[in-house]
Amino acid sequence: MTDTYDVIHSVLTTTFKIPEDLISPDRTLEQLEMDSLALAEFALILQERLEVRVEEEHATRATTLAQVTEHLDTLRTRSVTAP
Repeated sequence: MTDTYDVIHSVLTTTFKIPEDLISPDRTLEQLEMDSLALAEFALILQERLEVRVEEEHATRATTLAQVTEHLDTLRTRSVTAP
């Protein structure tokens, strides 16, 4: 299974053109200057790449990258262990 944080990092640098030095687990999506449209696109891209649905409340402007990663890791683990 690919590392969730690496996927998030890749999406932020390639799709959203956020400089690598601004990306860290403790940064909020607001600090990365992501507006509501960018958040929706971010959630859709992560859903496509990681094959789990990102709920709106888990990708708000106040959410840190660590929180997004933790939530997605939980969802991915559930999907792997589900019968």
